Amino acid sequence: MIWFFDRDGEKLRYEISHDRNNGRYKVVITRPDGSEDIEEVDEPTELIERSVQLMNSLRGEGWRVA
Repeated sequence: MIWFFDRDGEKLRYEISHDRNNGRYKVVITRPDGSEDIEEVDEPTELIERSVQLMNSLRGEGWRVA
């Protein structure tokens, strides 16, 4: 899944993927400058909890879903 966020004309990409080979979930946040924050988790419940935290943090920084 991919979400795009916008803040004052800047774009941010938020992506969740699942690696079927190792069973892990990956969250990748690509910032406007091209830098990436990457987190991996093992369990779907952990993914949901962490994703809610990350999205709330982004909203707190002024990012809005585009």
